Amino acid sequence: MSLQARLQNITALEGAAPYLARSAEIAGQVPDIPHADPAQITSVGVLGAGAMGRGIAMAFAQTGHRVTVVDPARAALDTARQHLQSLTDRAVAKGRMDPDTAAAQMARFTFADAISAFAGCDLVVEAVPEILSLKQQVMAQIERTVSEDALITSNTSTLDVDAIARSLDRPARFLGTHFFMPAQVNPLLEVIPADTTDPAILALTMALAQKLRKRAVIAANGDGFIGNRLFDRVHQEAMYLVEEGAWPQDVDEALEAWGMAIGPFRALDMVGNDIPWGVRKQRAQRATPPPQPRVGDALCEAGYHGQKTGRGWYLYDDATPRGRSYEDSRALILRVSRELGLTRRTITAEEIVGRVITALMVESLALVAEGRALRGSDVDVVYTTGYGFPAALGGPIRLAETLGPRAVLDLAGWYGQLSNRADTAWKLPASLQETA
Repeated sequence: MSLQARLQNITALEGAAPYLARSAEIAGQVPDIPHADPAQITSVGVLGAGAMGRGIAMAFAQTGHRVTVVDPARAALDTARQHLQSLTDRAVAKGRMDPDTAAAQMARFTFADAISAFAGCDLVVEAVPEILSLKQQVMAQIERTVSEDALITSNTSTLDVDAIARSLDRPARFLGTHFFMPAQVNPLLEVIPADTTDPAILALTMALAQKLRKRAVIAANGDGFIGNRLFDRVHQEAMYLVEEGAWPQDVDEALEAWGMAIGPFRALDMVGNDIPWGVRKQRAQRATPPPQPRVGDALCEAGYHGQKTGRGWYLYDDATPRGRSYEDSRALILRVSRELGLTRRTITAEEIVGRVITALMVESLALVAEGRALRGSDVDVVYTTGYGFPAALGGPIRLAETLGPRAVLDLAGWYGQLSNRADTAWKLPASLQETA
C-alpha cells in the first residue's frame, strides 16, 4: 500500500483516548507555577452583548459567578437578556435544571450600558468586535474603572495580544483569551499571555478555566494562535484543491468520510466566509504578503458569506437548511480557475485527504518547532476539541509521530510537487528534516 493510500485508510491509533485525556490534564498546568485558587474570582464583567459575549456571560453564570453584562446599545442588552433567559428555560424544559436553580442563575445577571458598572468586578472579559483600535480604547476605560488587582482579559481569535496590552498602564494583570462558540457549551479555551503578563495571573486564569469546565491550552501570541492558524492552513489547501478541479462538496465529503466531524467548506459557511476574508485582507497589507488562494476572496466579493447570507460555498434555503451545491457557486469557481490559467482536472478523495491532512500535520509540526505551543500534545487537544479532528487518531501531532518524520517529509514533498507549490508551506522545520 502506498504512503498516500495508508494515510487515507487510517481510522484509529492505539491508545488515542488515554493519550488525549492525559494531554488535556497536562495542558492546564503552567510550568513552574503553583496551582492558583479561582475562588477569589466571584464577580465577572463582560463587555459586549453579542453572540460571543452572551455565551461567555452564561459560561460564568453557570458556574456560580455574578455577571455584569455591559453594552452601550440598549437593544443589544435586551436581546442578550432574552437569549440568556431562553437558554435557561430550555435547560429547565430538558430536565437539566430545576426551576429554583434556573431562577438563581438568572438572578446572577446584571445589565448596564456603561463601563462604570464594572467597578467591583474581580475579572472583566472584553468581547467587542475584532478591531484593534476599539479594543485598545475600551481596555483603557476598563482599567480606569476596576481595582488595581482585578484581572482583565480580551477575547480575540486573531489580534496581537501584546498590542492590546500596550494600551494598559498595568499590563501584568492582562492576557488574551479565545473562547469558542457557543462559549457556554464549547469546552475549548485558548489562553494567550502577553509578554508582560504576570505568570501568577496566567496560573489563575488556567485554574479559573478548569472551574468553567474548559479544556484550556496556553498559546503563544501570533497569527491565529494555535487553532485558527491550523484551520487557516486547512481551508487554504482546500481552496487550492477547488481552484485545481475539485468541488467544495468533494472536499467536504472526502474529509468527513475520513473522520473529520465537519468539512472545511461547511465549517467556513457556518463561521462566515467574511471572517477569514478580513484576516486575509490584513495579511495582504504586509510588506511580504503570504500566498493565498483567490477563490475565497472572489466568493466574499460576490457577497456569498455563508449561512448568514443564505449563500456561501453552498446554498441554504428552507428545503436544504444544511446546504446544497448550486450553480452560482460552481460558476464562480470555474471563472476563478480560468482567470488563474488553470486547467481543471479530476481530483480523487485520496488526494484531497492526503493534501489537507499532510498540510495540517506540517503546519502543526512547524507551530511546535516555533514554540507557539508549550507541547505537541497541546496542539492535539486544540484540534480534536475545537476543530473536529477525529479523536480516534489522537490529533495531528500524534498522527505525524505515528507515521514518522520520514513519512511526513515524503508526503509533503509528494504533494508539494503535485500541487506545483513546493514552497515553504510544504517544508517541515529544519530540526525535523534532520531526523527524517
